[in-house]
Amino acid sequence: MFSGNLPFSIGQLTNLTYLGLSSNNFSGKLELDTLLSSLKNLEVLDLSYNSFSLTTKNANHYVNPAFKVLGLASCKLKVFPNSFRAMKHLWALDLSRNEIHGQIPHWAGEIGGTYGLEYLSLSYNFITGLPQFQWYGLEELYMQSNHIEGPFPTSICNMSNLWFLDMSNNRFGGLIPQCFGEITSHLQMVDMGNNSFQGTIPSLYDDCELLRGLILKGNKLEGEVLSSLSKCERLRVLDLGNNHLNGTFPGWLGDLPNLQALVLKSNNFHGHIQPSLTIESPFLSLRVLDLSHNGFVGQLPVKYFQNLNSMKNVVKKSTKPEYLYMGGKYYSFVVAVKGVNLRFPQILVDYTIIDLSNNTFDGQIPNIIGGLNSLIVLNLSHNSLIGPIPYALGNLIEIESLDLSWNQLSGEIPGSLAGIKRLAVLSLSHNRLVGRIPYGTQFNTFDENSFEGNVGLCGFPLPNRCSEYTQEPHLEARKDHEEESGFMWEVVALGYGCGTLLGLVMGYLMLSTRKIKWFNAIADATESLVLKKKKRRHIYIRK
Repeated sequence: MFSGNLPFSIGQLTNLTYLGLSSNNFSGKLELDTLLSSLKNLEVLDLSYNSFSLTTKNANHYVNPAFKVLGLASCKLKVFPNSFRAMKHLWALDLSRNEIHGQIPHWAGEIGGTYGLEYLSLSYNFITGLPQFQWYGLEELYMQSNHIEGPFPTSICNMSNLWFLDMSNNRFGGLIPQCFGEITSHLQMVDMGNNSFQGTIPSLYDDCELLRGLILKGNKLEGEVLSSLSKCERLRVLDLGNNHLNGTFPGWLGDLPNLQALVLKSNNFHGHIQPSLTIESPFLSLRVLDLSHNGFVGQLPVKYFQNLNSMKNVVKKSTKPEYLYMGGKYYSFVVAVKGVNLRFPQILVDYTIIDLSNNTFDGQIPNIIGGLNSLIVLNLSHNSLIGPIPYALGNLIEIESLDLSWNQLSGEIPGSLAGIKRLAVLSLSHNRLVGRIPYGTQFNTFDENSFEGNVGLCGFPLPNRCSEYTQEPHLEARKDHEEESGFMWEVVALGYGCGTLLGLVMGYLMLSTRKIKWFNAIADATESLVLKKKKRRHIYIRK
């Protein structure tokens, strides 16, 4: 890695056609127009990810008409340079992670000519408005994390070559136009999450076989999940969370052979989760299932648990980590751990999650969940589940976070849970559990917040002692817990403040590297403070 000021002599290399200096530690100030006008034969320039501040006089200096690729990501650039206007043959422009404010100039649509520009990234700036797009040859368009307002740019519908579209984390609003359904025939990834889009999702055209990721989370969308999504057989990620969608569970999604992440949380879905009668083995590839904060009722969907093969016997790769990729970007996910949301900028393909919390599921927890022995996060909290905690949950040897709090579970805590070595976050609070809390290497690290609200529990870490007649739960399996439904049990963290950023980084590193036990104390303290406030005010609100 190079550092220091960029040598002045570089501007004297007049025959240079390619200059790549990205991902170094060059510092100081660099005047872009002077550099471009000096290197008259330059066709490719990449200065991305350095420590210098790139400035411009915004004069119309000479630029090689044959200029093709310009990478200026993370260069502290504050304006959109006028010199770009002369780049009629530019096909790749990266201005991401700069400090560009305000409207993009109207002439920006001339860059690259009508069909020249293929790649454009304006993401992570402070842009408030865009010109009418004229880049009909664009294949990749990234403008996420700006302050862009207004309706969906209908000119995007004319981009017949577009593969990847990311306009998430902006201030777009209004209806999604019907023409959106037309461009899905060639799109591989669409992320329009965290905006203010309203109305229903337009129907997709018959041909959406290339679509791998559709993210519309964090809007104000209404209506039911599109049945036309059943044609998107390559779909890996469907995230419609945090909207106003309604209807019953779209069981037909189980027929999508490649679906790995299904997120429908925080909507208005209701009713029983009924498996489709026409799909024999639904959701075979699913690794992330989040249906939390809805109005689902009835018993937990046993048939779906039976078929979640991607959550069983997953072989962990010791080589380079593999992340869930949608084409164009990695999928990021927010997981709730004891009431605290942690964001993963990237999620490992072998990271398996089930979150059915904050619904009205009733009945018992089926033993068959213990067969999902690669499950890492299981959250069934804030429901109306009854009966004992299944002994078979001790089969979840990879689980790191288990939350069964705020239900009506009864009986003893099975000793099998104390044998799970990876268990780092546990909440069994506010149930009807009784007896002695089992001893175990991991169980001894949990504080009383993990068990409070169960008046019949005793033993460490609770203050109430057990009587000499109270027996500790056995670690051995018992016959009446070994079989159910043919299943045999076998032993087998975004904000701008420094504090928030630190929390996200810590959460990501801890969870993604399987070391979330360090987070347990923080989560417990947070939950304890919340509960104390609720008690003082005598208000008991289900989270």
